[in-house]
Amino acid sequence: MNPPRNPAAPYVFGASTEEVMRLQQLGELLHDSTRRVLQEAGIAEGMSVLDVGCGPGSVTFLAAELVGPSGSVLGIDRNPAMLASARSNPLGSRPTIVSFIQADLAELADESWLQPGFDAIIGRLILLHVADPVVLVRTLARHLRPGGVMVFQEPDLARLGASFPPIPMLEQLCEWVRDAHRARGIDPQFGLRLQQVFLDAGLPAPRLTCEAFIGSGPEWGWYDQILRAALNALPVVLSSGITTAEQAGPDTLAQRFREAVGRQRSLTRAIDLVSAWARKATS
Repeated sequence: MNPPRNPAAPYVFGASTEEVMRLQQLGELLHDSTRRVLQEAGIAEGMSVLDVGCGPGSVTFLAAELVGPSGSVLGIDRNPAMLASARSNPLGSRPTIVSFIQADLAELADESWLQPGFDAIIGRLILLHVADPVVLVRTLARHLRPGGVMVFQEPDLARLGASFPPIPMLEQLCEWVRDAHRARGIDPQFGLRLQQVFLDAGLPAPRLTCEAFIGSGPEWGWYDQILRAALNALPVVLSSGITTAEQAGPDTLAQRFREAVGRQRSLTRAIDLVSAWARKATS
């Protein structure tokens, strides 16, 4: 059965070309961490994998490398712009069976086109954007074979932008990012909820890890990621009255930020990435 083409609800931080580029860059920054977690969780050659909320496909293609040409990976996302980027990726021509489908995660319970026995279901930075993550994980577990593994990575933004020596402008922009999450009803520390989500969804207690990303220097990729995230958050914080256009100075914001981080020798903390994985009971 072909999947229905539901109208895509907008991703809360947009789906502009700039946002797709930000997510692609973020995928590069998180690549090694996600690869280690997927390998430790047991993603291996020949497995069938579902990547939920795949965005431009960074995790999808990473999983494809691990399962090899005898495996398969299906990426699903509700946003057509993200899927267009994923489908245009040259990695999509690999011999591994990689496919993408537009689907709303909130309606997966009715999606009879999903196969019932994936070996693994994975997702990165997606559950925090879901209205009821417990319901979603419980629903996904029904599409996981007995003994299959569920893997999610979610952020804790509490210490995003912490620096020494301090960079006040950096700290301000990171607070805007957290404020924008809160204004849209998104928990900026969602990663700390992963264990409870797994348990409430009926899965065994997950294995858990947390990786912090730190660095310095104007060429450190996380500075650009933070700037992009702050620019993306700016319309939300302006419309919410958290700051004003006069205070924010959007026309010169990027230049001032790059000057601020460029003249410091600060060591800065980016996101903390919490990972959780558990196997579905065999009986």
